[in-house]
Amino acid sequence: MSLPENIERGLAPFIKSGRAVLGIVLKGFIERDWPANYTAPSVTQAEYLDVTVNRITDLRRGLDYLETRGDIDMSRIAYYGASVGGYGLIMPAVETRYRTVILWGGGVWKSNLQNIPEANPINFAPYIRGPKLMIQGLYDEATRLKIESEPLYKLLREPKKLVLFKGGHRPPDEFLVPTVNGWLDEKLGPVRRND
Repeated sequence: MSLPENIERGLAPFIKSGRAVLGIVLKGFIERDWPANYTAPSVTQAEYLDVTVNRITDLRRGLDYLETRGDIDMSRIAYYGASVGGYGLIMPAVETRYRTVILWGGGVWKSNLQNIPEANPINFAPYIRGPKLMIQGLYDEATRLKIESEPLYKLLREPKKLVLFKGGHRPPDEFLVPTVNGWLDEKLGPVRRND
């Protein structure tokens, strides 16, 4: 699924509520495929660090672009990670421009223990600054609460909040939208309208 399709599918309610969304197409994703003969490096190899650094750099350039826009208030930027792990936990740890971080369906996995230390999300999670909201399904089939999500939550420093819902991996919009909008209103202030 392309990035515009993903944004429309997962973030349309937030856009409709007046929030701006920035999405970055990372190398290796559908709009920026790897070359046909490309072999992804193992998470145990130094080359994996290069891939991670390149992705983090692309994400940071997106924020650099936002700084050039007069219609974006950089003091009200949130990181929104859906089904997040890996470099998705590294980015909010190394980037200081996020005022709050929202993670749903996030966790750390036993397989992360194989990652080289310089690109291991377990090592970065404690350095995520600002207030953090974790949203997790009690019956998440992709990121299990007790052995993947709760360990991530324990790694995060205060202030942090864990909100559980009765369901699987993806929170239903009826729960997700008011939860996220309420958090953003509290931490960044309500949407300002220039009508």
